[in-house]
Amino acid sequence: MKSDFHKPGHASLVLDFSGIPAADSRTVFCAFVRYIEGSDITGLTVKLLSSNAASLMFPVTQRREVEGLVQRLNKLLLSHRYGKIDTRYFNLDGSGHEFAQCCAHYLIRGSQASIEAFRAFYQQPPSGMDQLAELIDLERIVGQADMSMHLRRQTIWLMVKNRQPAVFGEEIWVSIAAMEEITGKNIVQNEWMFARFTELLDNRVLSHLSVDKTLWEKQLCVNLNPVAILSDNFQKVIKSLSYRRLEKLTIEIGLTAWQQNRDLVTKTLENYKSQGIGVALDGISVSQIAAMQNEDLDLFDFLKVHVSPLEGADLQEELAKCTPEMRERIICTRCETLDQIEVAINAGIQRLQGYGLAEFVKDDSVLDRVLGAVKYPEPEPENSDEDEQQ
Repeated sequence: MKSDFHKPGHASLVLDFSGIPAADSRTVFCAFVRYIEGSDITGLTVKLLSSNAASLMFPVTQRREVEGLVQRLNKLLLSHRYGKIDTRYFNLDGSGHEFAQCCAHYLIRGSQASIEAFRAFYQQPPSGMDQLAELIDLERIVGQADMSMHLRRQTIWLMVKNRQPAVFGEEIWVSIAAMEEITGKNIVQNEWMFARFTELLDNRVLSHLSVDKTLWEKQLCVNLNPVAILSDNFQKVIKSLSYRRLEKLTIEIGLTAWQQNRDLVTKTLENYKSQGIGVALDGISVSQIAAMQNEDLDLFDFLKVHVSPLEGADLQEELAKCTPEMRERIICTRCETLDQIEVAINAGIQRLQGYGLAEFVKDDSVLDRVLGAVKYPEPEPENSDEDEQQ
């Protein structure tokens, strides 16, 4: 504004998405931004101004193409009764000052840096307008669904030799199969849509944490898409929880998601750890855990290692390669057979999760064989009358 900005031969179209119902959904906003960036319009650049506004800069000669693109997007939105993108046009030869004022109006809100970080996870643009339309439909369905009907829980068990099995905690997630049935769409097989769909679901799950008191009866593990961890919604949920509940919360993030944007995710998770929240790394294959460096894993309180499909000597061999420090933090997941459970326990793993554990903990004879007889503490000897007199 102070330098009397101008860019000869260029123009800008400022897009404001706040007029659509999903204005606060960064997933939808970033999908539209990536679609615009993926167009073949010569000289077009996109700058984010806030979590729901962007500036398109382009040569004046490309005005018709840019405005045509935005018109087609608005036609798509209106056909789905999904609102409309508001636009403002500036010729940067003579309206640079007004353009700068318009941009400052959005930038002063201070969300530009966080939305840029958010966008870093969404490099791939949608394949076309059909995929954008499908995302719009899914956002609407997820926003209206009753999450309590599709929330799934699975117990994480603490197994220690010569002790009764105890509940360590519980993992919660949304059933993708149930959501596929509701939406009528095959989401799992579509990598682009699956990443965005899980983020939409995660935001609903986060909201559920604030209202469902029954979730906090034990240690709670929540597996989140990385963009959900960076979202404003997650910040709001954290601020709404007492410190006692924060201590019961463990965030799980997938190995691939962490590796793809390690620095940003690590910094964010370190901040949450300082608030008393636990952090777990999920999606680790049992065949790759031993090769991972201890210093790379220091951030994580727990390492969720998938044991299936290995069993017997093969599984025993892989777990034996892990350092004692690793074994202390490992949660063996996808334990489906008695053999997998027994091998994990004998390898010194104390936390297990999987569909096979429900039957395992019910069978006393198997428990005695695998865990050994329960050793109860010796009662303290009673003082005799003579001792009392002395």
